[in-house]
Amino acid sequence: MYRYSLLLLTLTISLFPKPLQAQPNSNLSTPVTPVTELKDVSPTHWAFSALKQLQERYQCIAGYPDQTFRGEQPVSRYEFSALLNACITQLEASIREEEQSIIQRLQTEFARELSILRGRVDGATARVRELELTQFSTTTKLQGVVNFALSNSSQSGEETGVVLQARSRLHFKTSFTGRDLLSTRLTVGNSTTPNLANDTSEVTQTHQWQGNTENQLLLSKLSYQFPISDNTQAVLTAQGGEHADYHSPVNPFFEDDNAGTTTLSTFAQRNPILSLGGGSGLALSHAFNDTLYLGIGYYSPDAQNPEAGLTNGTYSTGMGLKWDATDDLSLGLNYLHSYFQQGDFGFTDSLSEPTPIVGTAVVNNTLAAFPTVTNAYGVEILWQANAKLAFSGRLGYTDVKALGEGEGEIWNYAVSVIFPDLGQTNNLGGIIVGAQPYLGYLEGDASFKNDIPWHLEGFYKWQVSDHVSLTPGIIWHLNPNQDQTEADILTSTMRMTVTF
Repeated sequence: MYRYSLLLLTLTISLFPKPLQAQPNSNLSTPVTPVTELKDVSPTHWAFSALKQLQERYQCIAGYPDQTFRGEQPVSRYEFSALLNACITQLEASIREEEQSIIQRLQTEFARELSILRGRVDGATARVRELELTQFSTTTKLQGVVNFALSNSSQSGEETGVVLQARSRLHFKTSFTGRDLLSTRLTVGNSTTPNLANDTSEVTQTHQWQGNTENQLLLSKLSYQFPISDNTQAVLTAQGGEHADYHSPVNPFFEDDNAGTTTLSTFAQRNPILSLGGGSGLALSHAFNDTLYLGIGYYSPDAQNPEAGLTNGTYSTGMGLKWDATDDLSLGLNYLHSYFQQGDFGFTDSLSEPTPIVGTAVVNNTLAAFPTVTNAYGVEILWQANAKLAFSGRLGYTDVKALGEGEGEIWNYAVSVIFPDLGQTNNLGGIIVGAQPYLGYLEGDASFKNDIPWHLEGFYKWQVSDHVSLTPGIIWHLNPNQDQTEADILTSTMRMTVTF
């Protein structure tokens, strides 16, 4: 290795392509001999200009005391280290000086902007600190739905008026393992159904489902879901259990647990037979594969009563099977067996206030007069023709044994046309035509009429923003309370829903 070759290699590795101009180093202990005065470096030598620039710019090339450079002489490791250290020292001094001047100039030019950024950082730090001090749990998420509904239900011969009602839900979802879920739902509202056609429940809307709490905050649901295996989930419910909880919905466009984000009526949400019973209990759901799902459940509204408990009072048990035959076709089957003590029968979901949410007053009031055993069967289908159009149909039949009276039957059915993303993404349109649960026959009782109580509904949900939607719609009831002599009921609603 020779001095010229090593020097050029060191320059290639260590120096910037365009080095910054540096001032001469006044701290050197030995005067630097100019390259032009070195005896063995000729101005015609090929490395002369490189040596001259290094000495003038960085003051890190020096000859021997006898004014020689000895460029052909091999360099030792000590000499190389000394040479490299001198060059790096000069570069660091130059860069530091240049950086300081640049930083000072930037601070002067952007003093206002830097002050704003410091303020924002301080504010963000304070908010994060406040959140850390005030958060109640790192494992809980809060979701909320608020419904405001301007509604009018009118019937010839009945006094009606426009009402403004509201219902709010706060849903706390807590997970301890990432696979379990503790659900706590609080509800508050002043939404009630109008008293028309002998107080029929056919007119109930989703924002009126458990909507009248007299503006008191109530615990409406408390359940804990946890895995038993990779494909099996268990749900233990202490308050507000429904048979819909363990069913995988066949029509996910309409089903939202009566949150008030899709349909106007409770009837359009799901097959009404799933409202025959509920309360406290246990449910299991199992996925056989990606297309076949099974759910079973047992509930009692008397579970908290020591005299009745889970098994000695009103109870209901059921199962549901869903099969996604293709990407566009889904089928569902439901079966429920229930026992109702006298006064308990009704399509109520076994809410804290056992007021029926669907069905005619005839079916709910007549059978509530007896201890009743029911076996209910349901079938449902959904076909999505394309991304913008789907069709749904369902049928429900309930075999009734009114103890001390006789046997009977209850029917309900509906067909729906669904318009997903109508107009824009997340919008939803729907048309529902069907018959709410009605008492078609009861042995030993011919006092009631069994005309088909038709339900016609049309709505359009417009997603105004990520958190706000407006849903106008109309519901028309023909032969309300299964009586063709009753005047039709017409309900018009404008609902605003806020989610967070």
